Amino acid sequence: MHLILRRSFFTTLAISKLARNAATAMSFSTIPQTKSRQFAFGVIADVQWADSPDGYNYAKTVKRCYRGALVTLENAVDWWNDLPNSPLFVAQLGDIIDGTNKKLGQTESALEAAFRHLDRAPCPSVNIVGNHELYNFDRRELASASWLRHGDREYYSFAPAEGWRIVVLDPYQIALIGHEKDDPRRLEAVDIMARENPNVSPDGAAGDWFQGMEDAGYRRRFVPYNGGFGKEQLSWLRSELRAAAEVDERVVVMSHVIIHPEACGGSTMAWDYEDALEIIASDEAAGCVAAVLSGHDHKGNYHCDELGTHHCTFVSPLNKGEEGSAFGIVQMRPDAMEIRGPKINDLLPDVPGRPRPNVCEGDSLSGPCECITLPLKGTSSRRIKEDIVTKTTLETEEIVA
Repeated sequence: MHLILRRSFFTTLAISKLARNAATAMSFSTIPQTKSRQFAFGVIADVQWADSPDGYNYAKTVKRCYRGALVTLENAVDWWNDLPNSPLFVAQLGDIIDGTNKKLGQTESALEAAFRHLDRAPCPSVNIVGNHELYNFDRRELASASWLRHGDREYYSFAPAEGWRIVVLDPYQIALIGHEKDDPRRLEAVDIMARENPNVSPDGAAGDWFQGMEDAGYRRRFVPYNGGFGKEQLSWLRSELRAAAEVDERVVVMSHVIIHPEACGGSTMAWDYEDALEIIASDEAAGCVAAVLSGHDHKGNYHCDELGTHHCTFVSPLNKGEEGSAFGIVQMRPDAMEIRGPKINDLLPDVPGRPRPNVCEGDSLSGPCECITLPLKGTSSRRIKEDIVTKTTLETEEIVA
């Protein structure tokens, strides 16, 4: 199986200035399915760069190194190029440019600069839709973007290696941002917000979003910079996991917005995260989901749930800018998931449950760096088959005896 991935310096947006200025045609790259049952890919989340002085988050509590984040992306590409063997792809987990670019009239130049670096990578990139993509472009524009696969409904799957499936999710199918005013997906978001957080204006901008929400628990997620998967996508996710389990495939889920509340501060999950978790934990899925990889919450987090699924929320390069190393490589093996980078704490924070990093001296996967290894449990379907084989063997031995 091959995944068609689009790589280009430019987005071919039919109604934007970027389309009129694009001087090169769309180019395509393919990811061949490796014969091995293990594979590796680069990872970076929330580059969110802008040619602007450093700023702060919504609460004005965390510094954002806008220009330094692009330097981190440049350093990441250099690091991936120096690996002994090229990764299959780079998982760019969304928010590649900041919403500030829209206000500054710099969307085109910022996006071009970011993809100029990504295009130097030794492999294609899997680019995911985050909220800052939707601050810069609407869905109609994203539907023609050369760096996305679909744009309007940006969820799909592909097989990177034998026995593995990547599932890419779009956590803003139900959202106040990106859609036309009369789009049913936006109207559903308006209804949800009126019910869950009436502080938010239907335009997704006005209102005191957090007024009276201090003790609202996980309801704090009902704000415009989060969104929902929606019934259509969740139904598709259920069918994908069922299909994977039936053929003993392991699955890596990628979503800009977080799915498990323990993998963030409890306010940056998808609106319908509970439905997504129910599907992942379902008998149909049979424990096939090895990991869920996200960005969105810039400080990052990590949680291993009761099924043994690793929920990794990767740190944003905005936090430290050029002084940080918020990038790395992930290797998936049948028995473990290994994360490597120049400095693991810059990529996946040191929180309870996350293993302490080891120093890697260098091998066929990478040069000297830090690494952590996360063990993978077998799927339910595989354990059932193993139990059947064991039982049959024992019965045979009894007959022989």
